Amino acid sequence: MKGFAFLILVLIWSITGILAQNKDYDRLFKYAKNTPKYKSKNIQSLSKYLIKGTKSKKELAELIYYWISLNIDYDVVSFQHNININVSAENTFKNKKSVCAGYANLYKTLCDKVGLECNVINGYAKGYGYDSGIIFNVNHSWNVVKIKNKWELIDATWGAGYVEMQNDSLVFIRELNLRYLFDNPEDFILDHFPEDPKWQLLKKRITIEDYNSHEMEVKRLNRMIIKINE
Repeated sequence: MKGFAFLILVLIWSITGILAQNKDYDRLFKYAKNTPKYKSKNIQSLSKYLIKGTKSKKELAELIYYWISLNIDYDVVSFQHNININVSAENTFKNKKSVCAGYANLYKTLCDKVGLECNVINGYAKGYGYDSGIIFNVNHSWNVVKIKNKWELIDATWGAGYVEMQNDSLVFIRELNLRYLFDNPEDFILDHFPEDPKWQLLKKRITIEDYNSHEMEVKRLNRMIIKINE
């Protein structure tokens, strides 16, 4: 009976934790979605607004992720036609669209403004158009942000949505993806390989050969199936 009672308590604690997390998500997402236009006229005013809506550094990092996912479009034209654009945080904020480097630069700049330690990470990613081949060139940018002395992985670009081909044109589909908010390094490495090995954040680092291996591809595909089923 004692064991059963303990299991019931664990279940109650788990449910309570999940409900609390959902409540926090709803509050933060709603706050980001309802950002007044006059509060987002520039990066400085937006930063001040975001700070007021949070209770911790972790919530700040989340809120920035939500705001970017709701307000920045992926520049499919520049991506599809290999057009070099200004990917500065300021230009991304002004035009409300960019490619991955613009997303990452804006995320870092907002973090800088609110006092969060953040870096832009460049590396190899298995994103749109990848078909089980070997990636030779750096093709993506994302972020790491420090929360309670621990680096957390963030990909604001993939968190904002995805691209697909429609009538011979590439289209951006806005759809919040929470997987790339504080993702587990063991999962993140399945489709993100940083140029600098230290940003793998793994207990045991892998090589680029490991990343491009058939074994890793099987794990990546299995992970995608799990996320779809969830």
